[in-house]
Amino acid sequence: MAMISRWFSSCPPFIRKHKNGLAFRLFSAFAVSLFLIISLQSLAEIALMKSMLRIPSSIQEEMLDLAYQANVLIDEGDMDELADWANAQEYYLFVLDKNNHPITHRDMHPHFEFKLKYLRPLNTQLDNEVNQPIIGIPLNNRLTIVMQMPYQYHPARNFSLYFSIIKILISGAILGLFSWVIARYLQKPLDKLREVSHRLSEGDFTIKVADEIGHSVREFSELAHDFDNMTSEIHSLAEKQKRLIRDVSHELRTPLARHNLALHLLRKKTDNEHAHLLDRLENESTEMNTLVGEILEFSQLENARYSTELERLMIDSYCDAQITQLRSDLKANQTLDVIFSHNSQMVMADRRLLVRTVSNLISNAIKYAGDNAKIQLSTTNYEEKDQQYVAIIVEDDGLGIPEHQLSDIFSPFTRLESARDKQSGGYGLGLAIVKEAMSVMKGKVMAENRKEGGLRISLLFPISFSCNK
Repeated sequence: MAMISRWFSSCPPFIRKHKNGLAFRLFSAFAVSLFLIISLQSLAEIALMKSMLRIPSSIQEEMLDLAYQANVLIDEGDMDELADWANAQEYYLFVLDKNNHPITHRDMHPHFEFKLKYLRPLNTQLDNEVNQPIIGIPLNNRLTIVMQMPYQYHPARNFSLYFSIIKILISGAILGLFSWVIARYLQKPLDKLREVSHRLSEGDFTIKVADEIGHSVREFSELAHDFDNMTSEIHSLAEKQKRLIRDVSHELRTPLARHNLALHLLRKKTDNEHAHLLDRLENESTEMNTLVGEILEFSQLENARYSTELERLMIDSYCDAQITQLRSDLKANQTLDVIFSHNSQMVMADRRLLVRTVSNLISNAIKYAGDNAKIQLSTTNYEEKDQQYVAIIVEDDGLGIPEHQLSDIFSPFTRLESARDKQSGGYGLGLAIVKEAMSVMKGKVMAENRKEGGLRISLLFPISFSCNK
């Protein structure tokens, strides 16, 4: 490490400036991988040539057998038969005396005679190019049999294939290894960022990405500091929003309370002829107070994910208690039925939000499904994309909602028909509050028209493994 530090201290300023950059790190990694590929390929080729550039053992046995046959014919002394035997062999061969002259009258090719200067022993190291080397084997009486090895038996004839395979294997192995190393090198800070983003989404503003990632790569370090600055700004904005909600709550509720008190005192001094005007003012004040309450509830829900603590609840009991309270709000000819599942599961939810969502859905059905509506609340198990849910379903047999407007009913201040106005008591916040509440409780809400007519809204609470224990 000291040597590397000294090298960096003596290298040009440009390198010292960018040595912690991602581009320099990647360039260094690829340079090392390229160097290793070339080096290993060279070493593998040298090792292959040393191990394989020998006369194959089968060819050596054939040559030794030819030497033995030549010894037998020489001992018999028939040179004509020896010449005929040499002509009949696959190998181009001669039996030479100590002066490298043929002992038979068979003519020698000039090129063969020239190559006798480079005569090789049987255990010779061959060249890495395909050729026809001349091999000499000693015989009796100081004679030597020399033969030319055919090129088709030369081991180097397949070297181009072997070298190609070696290059592919070594390149693939080195590149795969370095790709894995680089992926791990880059994946670690990305995993940290994803983990921090998840914790931030859950309201943990204390986490610092820069401390988790460190300063090994300049780009990641800068991104971590930017992320920390963004987290600080989000935290500040969230706190300002909370303070704004508290201030608005106080500033709006206080004058409304004084207004109601003034109306109450004024009613004692007003004759019956003008009492209807006071009734109208009181209704307007009540509606304003309700609207302020719903706006504050919706705003608080947007920040509730940072403070809400979920607990294991059996939803049937909470739904049953809420149904009992809401039956008194039914119109004269409306009915409200309840069907609970026999194998209902525990879910993670917030008590107050669970009661609020069920109350909003049933109240919404009572207001808009019609004077003779049949309303039903049921619980069941639901599965979607390998995720198990417990579903609370509220449905009615009213007119339903146009299909193209189903996606808009959970938006704040959405009124889809003339009946949904202040005279019917609606401000377009009830279903928006339901959607935000389900988001806080890690669930979701779906709306659809029933085939037989009417609207069906489902609250889906995910079932986790821990909830089933």
